[in-house]
Amino acid sequence: MKNKLLLTTAIASVAFAGSTFAETKIGGNLEQTFQTQSIDSNDADTGRGLGAEHNISLSASKDLDNGLTAKYGTVLEDGNADTHYLTVGTDTVSLTVGRDTGNNLSSTAIPHISDQAGTIVGNNATDVTTYDNIEVANTHDKEHVSLDFNVAGGTLTGRYAPDMSTSRPGDSAATDSGASATEILYSGSLGVDGLSLRVGQATQEGKDGAEDGKAKRYDISYNFGQFAIGIGRDESESAAATASQVETETDKAGITFAATDAISLGLNYLETEKKSGGTKAANDEEIIMASVGYNFGGLGIEMTYAEVENAGNTANTDGEFFQIRTIQKF
Repeated sequence: MKNKLLLTTAIASVAFAGSTFAETKIGGNLEQTFQTQSIDSNDADTGRGLGAEHNISLSASKDLDNGLTAKYGTVLEDGNADTHYLTVGTDTVSLTVGRDTGNNLSSTAIPHISDQAGTIVGNNATDVTTYDNIEVANTHDKEHVSLDFNVAGGTLTGRYAPDMSTSRPGDSAATDSGASATEILYSGSLGVDGLSLRVGQATQEGKDGAEDGKAKRYDISYNFGQFAIGIGRDESESAAATASQVETETDKAGITFAATDAISLGLNYLETEKKSGGTKAANDEEIIMASVGYNFGGLGIEMTYAEVENAGNTANTDGEFFQIRTIQKF
C-alpha cells in the first residue's frame, strides 16, 4: 500500500509539474437581455422580463513530447460547469473529448444578427416549432468524443455521444439512461472566398421501439462586401414511436447589411412544415425576424423583433417577440 501511495504521488507530481508549462488564459462574457413575448391564444405566454447569462472560461495549450498539441479548457455558465474539452492532435487532424464544444449542427451559416430564431421565439417549446427543440440537433451539448479533419477550406467532424440524457456524470461515473447518437458535418468555405457552408446530419438511436431521431442541416451563404445572404433547409424527426413521431422541414433565408463599421442590420425568414404521426399539419408556421446591432467598442447591443404566424403549426396562433441583448466580454 505504501509503494502504491508513493507511486500515485509521483505520478501526480509529474503531471502537475508538466502543467505548469501551459499558460492558462482567463476570459468570459456577460449577456443581459430584456424580452417581451405574446402568443394570441395563450395568455400564460404573454409577459416580459430581464435575464442574464454569465460565463467564465479557463483555457490552455501545451506542445507534447510526441509532437502533438494538447488544448484544454472549461467554461462556467452561471456558476455551473457547462463546457469542457481536451483536444489532442495537429492542425490537420485532432481528437476531442468534451461537452458543449466544437463544430456542431446547431450553429448556422445563415447570416443573422443577435440570436437565432430558435432562441428568440423558441423559449416555449409547446408553442413554437423550432429546429433547436430536436434533442439530437444538440449532440455536441452532451458528453462526446469527436474527430476533426481540416479539409477543403473547413472542418469535417465526426462525433459520438454514448448517452443523450441530460445527466452530467462525474469523472468516474458511467450512465446509460438515454440513447446514443452519432453526428457528421462539414462547415467551411470549400476554399472559396466569401462562401460559407454548414451541412450535416445527426442520428439518435431509438429506444424501446421508438424510431431513430434525426436532424439534418443544409446551409449556404455568401458574403460580398457589406452584404451577406444565405438560404438553407433543416429537417428533423423526433425519437419516438411511429404513431407519435414528429417530422419537420424548415426552409429559411437571411440577409445582413453592414451599414457602417459599427452598425449592422439583418432580416430572416423561416417557414416550417410539420407532420405528426405521418399526418401533415394544415398550416405552416412562419417566422419573420428583423434585427439591428451596434458595436460601441467593448460593448455590443442588439435589438430584435420577430413575428410568428401559426405558431406550432396551429391556425390563428400568432405571436410577437422583442428582445434587447447586451454583450460585454472580459
